[in-house]
Amino acid sequence: MLTFYIGIYTFVLALLWWLFIVAKIHAYKFKDFSLHITKVTNILFIFLLILSIIWYLFIFYFTTNTTTVVKNYSSWDIQEVNY
Repeated sequence: MLTFYIGIYTFVLALLWWLFIVAKIHAYKFKDFSLHITKVTNILFIFLLILSIIWYLFIFYFTTNTTTVVKNYSSWDIQEVNY
């Protein structure tokens, strides 16, 4: 299940970073129209980088401890089962 979560998250993250790269290209293309566009894209880069790392750690932390021990609370002591 961990590999499924990592795979889905990596796919979504690749799409998100692809959109960021497109936005960064447009920011360089239209940087003469606004003084703050490079600052905003740099802040967005740092924000996306931090969120990407935090969510990978979040997935690893909460999916590695998924085993549950179930105790038998039955009052019968079953030694043998005949079918």
